[in-house]
Amino acid sequence: MYILDTSAILSGKIHGSGLAAPPGVVNEIKKGGRAWRMLEYLKAAGLKIISPPDYSINEIRKAAEKTGDAANLSEADIEVLALAHYLKATLLTDDYSIQNVAKEIGVEYKGMMEEGIKEKFQWKYRCKSCGRYYNKFLPSCPICGGEIKRVRR
Repeated sequence: MYILDTSAILSGKIHGSGLAAPPGVVNEIKKGGRAWRMLEYLKAAGLKIISPPDYSINEIRKAAEKTGDAANLSEADIEVLALAHYLKATLLTDDYSIQNVAKEIGVEYKGMMEEGIKEKFQWKYRCKSCGRYYNKFLPSCPICGGEIKRVRR
């Protein structure tokens, strides 16, 4: 079985059966346009819309915090990872943050337009102004108010 991320649907390169996506992915695609037509085609061809269980979502949130990708993942991204983890399915995505968390939790993934990441990254956050490091994303530095950027550990 394959779990589709929004980027997989946008690629327009999906055919076949055994496809599923969480509701968050479906909600990201606006009605009308090429992506919406592709989604409608996939639904007619048997795409299943499945919600992952809450415990699986919680596991993904913990893994994303561990890798430092939590700030870069949308709710739909978390649902995609949780569903792939829950169903032990292959994830189709070009999103590097999703791939990084997938690698952390042992979920297989394939890129649609891009090759994909080669290694797992751990991230931390650094203030551009004062240089302080933080383990979690903050909207601004609590010390100086500077902009926080993600950097590789």
